[in-house]
Amino acid sequence: MATANDKGGTVEDLKMYRPPQNEEPNVQFEEIINRLRTSFNTPGLGGGGAALIVGGILLFSFFIWLATGFYTVGPDQQAALRTFGEFQRFETEGLHWHYPAPIGTRNVVSVTTTRQLEVGFRSGEDGNTTPRSVPEESLMITNDVNIVDVQVVVQYRISSLRDFLFSVDDPGDNDRGISAGQPDGTTLRDITETAVRQVVGARAIDDVLTTEKEQVQTDILLKMTELADFYRTGIEIQNVLLQNVNPPQEVQSAFEDVVRAREDKETTIQQARAYEADRIPRAEGEAAQIIESAQAFRDGRIAKAQGEADGFLAILEGYQQSPDVTRRRLYLEAMEEILPGIKKFVLSSESGVLPFLPIDGSSPTLPTTGSAGGGT
Repeated sequence: MATANDKGGTVEDLKMYRPPQNEEPNVQFEEIINRLRTSFNTPGLGGGGAALIVGGILLFSFFIWLATGFYTVGPDQQAALRTFGEFQRFETEGLHWHYPAPIGTRNVVSVTTTRQLEVGFRSGEDGNTTPRSVPEESLMITNDVNIVDVQVVVQYRISSLRDFLFSVDDPGDNDRGISAGQPDGTTLRDITETAVRQVVGARAIDDVLTTEKEQVQTDILLKMTELADFYRTGIEIQNVLLQNVNPPQEVQSAFEDVVRAREDKETTIQQARAYEADRIPRAEGEAAQIIESAQAFRDGRIAKAQGEADGFLAILEGYQQSPDVTRRRLYLEAMEEILPGIKKFVLSSESGVLPFLPIDGSSPTLPTTGSAGGGT
C-alpha cells in the first residue's frame, strides 16, 4: 500500500529515486568489441574494406604528424632540438624538420634581441604609462646607514642558448611575464638585486645620489657579469642604468638642498677657474714685459760699464806711453766739461774784475770787492 509523504509523493516513488553516487560504471568491454566487429562486417563493405579505411585514416594522420615537424628559424633566432628529452643540436636561420612531439622537442628563441629587466619599478602595465614602484626591490641601506630608493634597468641578451635553456631551472617571474625554466626570471632578478645591494651598501649615500653614479653603474655591471657567468645562465649583461635614485621621502627636501648647494659650489668653482684662466695669462705677460725691460736695462748698463772700462784702459795705455801729453789732454777735457756749467770772470791787475759775457746775453753777477784775489 502506497502512502503519501509531506511533499505529495508516495513511498514507492521515494524507493525508486536514488541520488547519484561516486561509483565507477561497469564497462562491458566484450559488448563494445562485439559492436565494433558488427560494424566492420556491415554488408557492402566487408571486413577488408573497413580495415582499408582505418589504415588510410591512420596513414593520413601519420603524414599530418610528420608535417608538424617542419619549422622556420628567423635571422635573429636559434633552435635547440631534443629527442626524447636529450639535447641533439642547434639550428640556425632557415626551414628545418625535426621529430614532432612527443618524440622530439624544439625551442626557437631570439638570441640577438636586447631584452630589458626592471628592478625596483614596473612600467607600461595595462597601458598605464605611470611606473609602479616596487619598494621591496628598490629600498636598500648604504654604507653610512642611510636608506636609499634605487631603481635600475638592466639590458641583456642571450649569449649561450644551451646554458639559457638547460643549465638553470628557474621558477619564472609572473610579475614580469617570464615563464618557468628561463633564467631571466627570478634568477636574473635576484642577481641584479644582489649586485645592486652589494655595490650601494659599500658606498656613502652622497656617492650614490650625486658624484659617483657612473662608477656605481660600472661596478654593478661587473658584479652582475661575474654572477651570471658563475651560475651559467647563458646571459650577457650589456648595460646597467640607474633610473631614479632618491633618498627617503621624509628627508628628500633636505637632500635636495644639499644637491643645490653642491651645484652652487661647482658653479662658483667654475667661475673662479675662468677668472684664473683670464688673469694668469695677463699677469704672466706683464711679468715677462718687466723681465724683458730689466734685462734690457741690465744689458745697457753692462755695455756702458764695459765701454767705460775699455776707455779707461785706452787712456791708461796712452798715459803710460806719454804721461805729460795725456795729463794735459785729460785736464783740458775736464775743463771743457766743467766750465760751460759755471759762471766765469776775467781778473785783470789793471781793471780788476771784468765780466765774461756769455753768448746767450744773460747778465753775470759781479762778485764783491773782497772776494777778488790777485789778478792773473
